[in-house]
Amino acid sequence: MNLVLNFDWLTNFLAILFVVACLYDARYDEYGTLTLSAAAMSLAVMAIEVFLRPAFEMAL
Repeated sequence: MNLVLNFDWLTNFLAILFVVACLYDARYDEYGTLTLSAAAMSLAVMAIEVFLRPAFEMAL
């Protein structure tokens, strides 16, 4: 059984959230705060994936 840290579902969810945030901001929000927050969350998840995946793989 292969136990690895899997961020694929979270990355896909954040990509969908980012598209929805862009569409919402284009229609209703002139400052784009929702888009910026979705982008910040995506960057945080990508950083966690890059820095923590090797540690989890070595631990297993």
